[in-house]
Amino acid sequence: MFELQTMKSKVNNYNLIPRGILSLALLVALTVLGGGMFRQSSAQEPSPRKVVEPRVDVAPRVEVKPVPKVYVDLSDVDSMDFSYLDKMDFSFIDKMDLSFLDKMDFSFLDKMDFSYLDKMDLPSFDKWGQLSALDKMEFSSLDKFKALDKSFDKFKSFDKFEKLTQQGRSGGVGSGVGSGVSQAEEDSCEFKIEVLQALLRNDAQRGIAVATDWLKPGSPQTVPCKRAALSLLAHYGGKAATPTILNVARNETDLKLRTKAISVLGATNDESVIDTLRDFALNSPQSEISEAALYALSQHTSERAVSVLTEIAMSSRPIPLRRAAISSIASRPGEPAVDALFKIYDGDQNIEIRTYVISAFTRRKSERAGAKLLAIAKGSGNVVERKAAINAIARRSGEQSVDIILDLYGHETDQDLKAQMLNSLCGSNDPRVTKLIMQVARNTQTPLDQRRRAIGCLSRSKDPEVLKFLEDLLK
Repeated sequence: MFELQTMKSKVNNYNLIPRGILSLALLVALTVLGGGMFRQSSAQEPSPRKVVEPRVDVAPRVEVKPVPKVYVDLSDVDSMDFSYLDKMDFSFIDKMDLSFLDKMDFSFLDKMDFSYLDKMDLPSFDKWGQLSALDKMEFSSLDKFKALDKSFDKFKSFDKFEKLTQQGRSGGVGSGVGSGVSQAEEDSCEFKIEVLQALLRNDAQRGIAVATDWLKPGSPQTVPCKRAALSLLAHYGGKAATPTILNVARNETDLKLRTKAISVLGATNDESVIDTLRDFALNSPQSEISEAALYALSQHTSERAVSVLTEIAMSSRPIPLRRAAISSIASRPGEPAVDALFKIYDGDQNIEIRTYVISAFTRRKSERAGAKLLAIAKGSGNVVERKAAINAIARRSGEQSVDIILDLYGHETDQDLKAQMLNSLCGSNDPRVTKLIMQVARNTQTPLDQRRRAIGCLSRSKDPEVLKFLEDLLK
C-alpha cells in the first residue's frame, strides 16, 4: 500500500512539469495578446492637439531723443545790396498788348472730368504729421526778409498780367484764381466786347456812343468791359474821345481802370493831353499812375512829347522811371531824339543815368551819336563811362568798331580799359585782332587775367597759326 502511494506520487510529479510549462505558455500568450490590444487602442486614441502660439516679432527698441532746435542765421541779409533791382528796366511790360487774352476760350476746362479725384485714397498724406519736428524749428530770423519788400515795388508793372489770372476756372481742384467776376459775367462781357467791336467797324459813331455810355458814372458794366471800351474809344474815337477818356483818368476811383485810361491817352495823339500826362508823370505819388502816363507819352508822336520825356529823364523821379523815359526817346526817329539824349547826358551828373544814355546812343545811326561815343571813350574822366562807351562802339559801329578800338588800345595805359577793349574784340575774325590777342597771351608782363582772357578768345579759332601758337606756349 505504501508502494501504491509512492507510485501515485511519482505520477503526480511527472504531470506537474508539463502543467507548469503549459501555464507559463498560456501566461505569456495572454501577456502578448493583452499588450497588442493595449497598443492598438492606444494607436486609435487621438493625441492631444498641440497649440501653436502666433509668432510675434518684437522690433528693437528705439530710443527717442528730442529734436534739437534749428537756428537759421540770416545775419548776412542785412549786408546784402539789393539796389540792383532798381536798375532793372521792366518798362517793356507796359508796352505789351495782352488784349488777345480776352478772346481766348477756356470753356474746355468746364468739360474736363475730375471725378477720379473722389476715388483717390489720400490717407497716406497723414504721414506728413510725422514732420511735427518742424514745429520746433526756429524761423524767426526769416523776418529779416521783410526788408526786401521795398526792393520789389518796381515789379508792380507786372500787373499788366492780371488778365492771366482772370482766366481762372475751378474744375474740382482748389478754388482757382479769379478777379471777383463770375463766369457768367465774364462770358457776357466778352460777348459784349465782340459786339461793340463789330458795331465800331460798321458804324463808328454809333459804336462810340455805346462805349461812352459804358464809361459814364453809375454804368452797370464790369471793369473788364470798361477797360475794353477805353481801348476801343482811343482807337476809333480819336480826339473826339479825349474828353471821355480824360474824365475817367482824372476821376475814376478804380486804380486799374484809371491807369488804363491814362495809358490810352497817347493813342489819341491829341496835343491837349500832353500837359495832363506831364502832371501825372512828374507829380503823382502813385507809381502806377506815373508809369501809365510815361507809357502814354511814349506812344504820342509829337515833338512836345519828346520834350516832356526829356524833362522826366532829368527830374528827381525814381531811376527806373527816368530810364524808361530815356529808352522811349532813344526809340524815336529823327534828330530831335538825338538832341534830347545829348541834353540829358550833358545836363545830368548821375553816373547811372549817363551810362544809360551812352547805351541809348547804340540805338542811333546818327554820326553825331557815334562821334559822341568816341569822345567819351577817349576823354571822359570817369572809367565807368569810358567802359560803357567802348561797349557801345563795339555794338554800334560794325566793321568800323575794330579800327576804332584797335586805335584806342594802342594809346591806352589803363589796364582795366585795355581789358575791356580786349573783351569787345574777342569775337572778331580780323587778322589784326588775332595778332593782338596772341601778343597779349605771350607777353609775361601783361596781367594774368588778361592773358587768360586772350587764351579763351583764341580757343575758338581753327587758324593753323593759332594752333601752332598754342602748342609753342606749352613748350
